[in-house]
Amino acid sequence: MGLTLTVSPYIGLQTAFAKSSQSQLSQQTERLDDTRPSQTAQPQSLDTLSAEAKSVANDLEIWNAILQYDALRSRRNSGEQIGAEYIEARQNLLETLMYLSENVRTFVHFIEEEISKADAVNAMIAARRDRALKLNTYGDLISGGISGAIGGGLAIADLNHISYDTIDAVEGVVQTALAVMSLKEQRGEKKIEKGFPNILARLFEPEKGPSPSYPDCIWRFLNTPESSVTTLQTRRQKLVDEWTKSGFCVSHQHIHKKKGGLNERRERITNLSQQNYRITAELIEDRIAMLHQLRSTVTRLDVLILEILTYMRSKP
Repeated sequence: MGLTLTVSPYIGLQTAFAKSSQSQLSQQTERLDDTRPSQTAQPQSLDTLSAEAKSVANDLEIWNAILQYDALRSRRNSGEQIGAEYIEARQNLLETLMYLSENVRTFVHFIEEEISKADAVNAMIAARRDRALKLNTYGDLISGGISGAIGGGLAIADLNHISYDTIDAVEGVVQTALAVMSLKEQRGEKKIEKGFPNILARLFEPEKGPSPSYPDCIWRFLNTPESSVTTLQTRRQKLVDEWTKSGFCVSHQHIHKKKGGLNERRERITNLSQQNYRITAELIEDRIAMLHQLRSTVTRLDVLILEILTYMRSKP
């Protein structure tokens, strides 16, 4: 007697999906590794600094200070007595790097404030959604058995003068009331901060220059291109293009085709709309995702500052 083994097509789909997910995870990990500082080759001289670190130092006008420090360090290591001059150059460079790093922290603080506001609104929407779900549950409970139980109880008690039509009418009124209340809870709240743009708005209006939330060095960093790309696309423009391409649906990955299109959604996410509109959880989640991407872009400057500091700590 022979045995025949049958492989379920569902198992085959699971295997294919697992391989696809593993491939996507591998690609994401490779992209992440490209942005991490090297753990094996720490910069020992200016020649070993990354191209991005050199480019950013030049854009932020600290490259000349680094060259001056490197020249004095070389002379000091060769035996020249220039201790005071060397210490002054080192101290000035360290102060500049610490100032840049603190500006990054300040900007991240403003982003965290925006995220905190968005999280509070999202929590309110979630609470209303939970309340709507509870109301729907009550409606299902009424339609699923309470009215029948009442009708049966009245029949047992020989109260037939209360007709089933009356019970059905009362049931319909209660269900309708609960449904209306549920829909009202799900519709969300009116926007009350119209016309007060958030920190994302200035990225779409570069001609106005940086807002008070953007330190000058952060604004310059965002408006310079990455050295690793061949195009002249700035970091700010890269973010804007990615968000526009996704239809400002960063988390939900679908483009809205409602009246007003992308411009209307951009105004709502950046809080530039001059009209009242209802907040949705989807809108808030996309705003939070964009804020996180902006923070990730800006904190890249701290990684480059650490690379320069590591070079300064090294022994040539």
